[in-house]
Amino acid sequence: MSASGMDFAALREHLAGLNGAAYWRGLEALAATPEAQALIEAEFPGAAPLLDRRRFLQLMAASLAMAGLAACGKTPEHAVPTVRQAPQLTPGVASWYATAIPFCGIAQPVLGKTLAGRPIKLEGNPEHPMSGGTCDAFTQAAILQLYDPDRSQAPRFKGRETSWDEVSGALARQRLMLDAVHGKGLHIVCGASSSPTLARQFEALRRRWPEAHFYHAEPFAETETLRTSERVFGLPLQARRHLQNAEVLVCLEDDPLGSGPRQTPLQRGWAERRRQAVQGQGAALSFVAESIPTLTGAAATRRLAIAPSRLPDLTLALSRALGENVADQPRLSTRQLNWVEAAAAALKAHPGRSLICVGPQAAADVQAQVMRLNQRLRAHGQTLEWQVPTLLGYERGQFWAPLEQLSQQLATGEVSQLILLDCNPIPTSAPELGLEGLMQKVPFCLHAGLYYDESAAHCHWHVPLNHALDGWTDARAADGSACIVQPLIEPMYSTRTVHQLIELWLTSADSDALSHVRSTWAHIEQEQWRQALADGWIEPSAKAVDVPAAPPVVLNLPDSEGLEAVVRPDPCVWDGRFANLGWLQELPKPISSLTWSNVVGLSPRLAERIGVGNGDGVDVALPGQLLRGAAWIEPGQADEVIALYAGYGRSHAGRVGNGLGYAVRSLQTSSVSASVRSNADRHTLASTQVHHVLPDDETPPIRVVPRDRPQIPAEQIPVSLYSAAADSGPQWGMVIDLDLCTGCNACVTACQAENNIAVVGAEQVANGRSMHWLRIDHYYQGSLDAPRSRFQPLPCMHCEQAPCETGCPVNATVHSRDGLNQMVYNRCIGTRTCASYCPYKVRRFNWLDWSANAAPSIQAQRNPEVTVRSRGVMEKCTYCTQRISAARIDSKQRGGEFDASTVVTACQQTCPSQAIRFGDIADPASAVSNGRRDPRHYRLLEALGTRPRTSYLARIEDGEGGDEA
Repeated sequence: MSASGMDFAALREHLAGLNGAAYWRGLEALAATPEAQALIEAEFPGAAPLLDRRRFLQLMAASLAMAGLAACGKTPEHAVPTVRQAPQLTPGVASWYATAIPFCGIAQPVLGKTLAGRPIKLEGNPEHPMSGGTCDAFTQAAILQLYDPDRSQAPRFKGRETSWDEVSGALARQRLMLDAVHGKGLHIVCGASSSPTLARQFEALRRRWPEAHFYHAEPFAETETLRTSERVFGLPLQARRHLQNAEVLVCLEDDPLGSGPRQTPLQRGWAERRRQAVQGQGAALSFVAESIPTLTGAAATRRLAIAPSRLPDLTLALSRALGENVADQPRLSTRQLNWVEAAAAALKAHPGRSLICVGPQAAADVQAQVMRLNQRLRAHGQTLEWQVPTLLGYERGQFWAPLEQLSQQLATGEVSQLILLDCNPIPTSAPELGLEGLMQKVPFCLHAGLYYDESAAHCHWHVPLNHALDGWTDARAADGSACIVQPLIEPMYSTRTVHQLIELWLTSADSDALSHVRSTWAHIEQEQWRQALADGWIEPSAKAVDVPAAPPVVLNLPDSEGLEAVVRPDPCVWDGRFANLGWLQELPKPISSLTWSNVVGLSPRLAERIGVGNGDGVDVALPGQLLRGAAWIEPGQADEVIALYAGYGRSHAGRVGNGLGYAVRSLQTSSVSASVRSNADRHTLASTQVHHVLPDDETPPIRVVPRDRPQIPAEQIPVSLYSAAADSGPQWGMVIDLDLCTGCNACVTACQAENNIAVVGAEQVANGRSMHWLRIDHYYQGSLDAPRSRFQPLPCMHCEQAPCETGCPVNATVHSRDGLNQMVYNRCIGTRTCASYCPYKVRRFNWLDWSANAAPSIQAQRNPEVTVRSRGVMEKCTYCTQRISAARIDSKQRGGEFDASTVVTACQQTCPSQAIRFGDIADPASAVSNGRRDPRHYRLLEALGTRPRTSYLARIEDGEGGDEA
């Protein structure tokens, strides 16, 4: 029994006695811990001590407002909207602008919605092939970052606010010194960027100061993959995967469906493959070998938990099975060899329609062998293309140096001027580099970024950069197409774009931001330029590059004993750059459902061995690092692996992000030897995994059907004693395809941005008071050590016979004639009876008022089309009724018939896999009606007779196998 009182042997015995369709939500629920039972048994969380006033105001300010912004903003003069509209702003009428949000240097194409000059919502650009109108949670949250009051607002010198004139003078003095020595001693560290304008400026800088040195500072970049491709093919190349063509996908320690700058196009391709398979067009098989559970592993046909040190052996065995002439013998267990045989058989059965993916953290020889295997499988031109890298610093023969070389230069005193551009290397670089101490020896050190972060605090000068939504730049998307990043509002603070900063450095001219981007594209005629601004991109996708045959590879098979630690980016705050965004901090992490902290992930067997449970304190010893964090038991994780997550332990993130979790630096290799032991600490973790558990029912919440018989038996709906409600006009309904949902949470953030949903903080989440109107339930199925994962989004069911409506004593929740379950907020008196009556547990109570003490500037970020709720009322999903009303009004103004198909809910619009259908169920030709006629269609808890309008399509099982520990 662990220190937390969890009996692992009893849990395994209990799970072994369940039938194959049984689902479980978490270890606490299985173990029936008092904390879990209190949350499960409560109809709604009970009263608990309120937050202290200081924390309350911090969260409210940083999540909802920005200091000093007027109620109305101003759209930049040269911005071009994406649709034809009146030249002047019309009160109450939204304007849409095509732009892009760079993430790790990769442009995320979006449309920005503005009202009265205020940006309020971002959506994927439907005209861009990489977006198709969808986007991820990070991109949705960029609108909140724009309004973050903790963004840097003015230049600083040694921590004190100064002026841009002082900055210009300091840069002019440094320029004279550099001119005299041709740039010797100048070292520039840059975050990932694909900006053609920045590339042009760097070329000018190189010509002027040829002795300057450039470095990468992106902790989870694909640098090793690009270096390997240069060794294999003769030039650095970037892989572009076409998952829609991959009938068989094999992932080796890779998570293409998980968080990252290419998540949206990869999820869209994966979902398209699943749809084609449902229509009988080939297979949709996936085999995943990974050390920690991921979204790709959760979607796998067959998943294998394996330590990173065994990845070379696994690659060797796969190579042998595919016909490669290899001499060494892989050191794998029987179950691992069985996985290899199944994956190899599927790959060989689908030549030209299969793909092997390997994570960027894998060793160079493993990546090189995977490149060779993909050629053997004839993947090139079908499921895989190679293109010239879009990121700066990866030109052939001109790779920017890694930070290890900067550390050496700093140690020898070769650095006289250090410039950090849009990066924060101190909390993310390997500890052995010692950048904090070495930077103190540099005579001139300048940092430019969105925040006065940890690296800025170690520099003499800090200058604030524009956000992507209030400054001009350009960037390339994942397909290589060039996007113009046009601002949606004039700069909010005394900031500059990175292009203005470089021009100020080179010439002392305080230039116009637009002029630099326009100069890059000077060969484009003005009319074509305006069209590019309206469309969102100016150059099409990059062409594929033909590659030579990959040479044979000798795999290094390292010896490894004991535990291995891996460091991964956090799925919600990445490397910490999003740590101050309350939306992302409170977003449940896709696998663990944790919020507001990182944890030390352990397998059930490892946790049992050291005697810890969820929330128990542990010490982790790494080379050069000693971490103290909270243990979290992750079913399905490799037993030899300790999972660590970056992005936390920040000291200069802002009022929301400071002091959360533990800090961990990136590793020089894919994994390192580590040790873990328990300590006396006890952590309260804010996880939503056991919140709002559905009542027991004879049928499981998630239905699964085999691909050869994708049909579930029809169920008899209980006869209702109530007469059918009178209806008129469209009858709204929603169908969610569980075969396409990956659990990525993009819909949750989109709903929060659209509906002004409050951030409540870790204390309130731990008390069961999260406010999300849409949640994604994560279910496990199977054994404790190797379960399958299933995801199920739950918005309001909008029941035709809604128990909440009969239970409300003040008629605050009512049924509309078009089938919506509505909330009348000014009637609600907070009895919470409706929450008691709701079997789906999708109603939320406002225990605290997050708006009463807000400054008027808070309105800048909120959607004015949605009511801002005060304390003491119930909240819930409304099917985005404001969008329905807007479409009705628009049709009346145009004098035409109301077309229900034009209404798209926020969750439906943003879903990368397009798993959600919404529309008029009374129209037999509508997409939602087609979904309801699908043989996989079912309703949740149908035996209760609530007749929900939100329903589901069963998940399809691709074959035998499952997960293997």
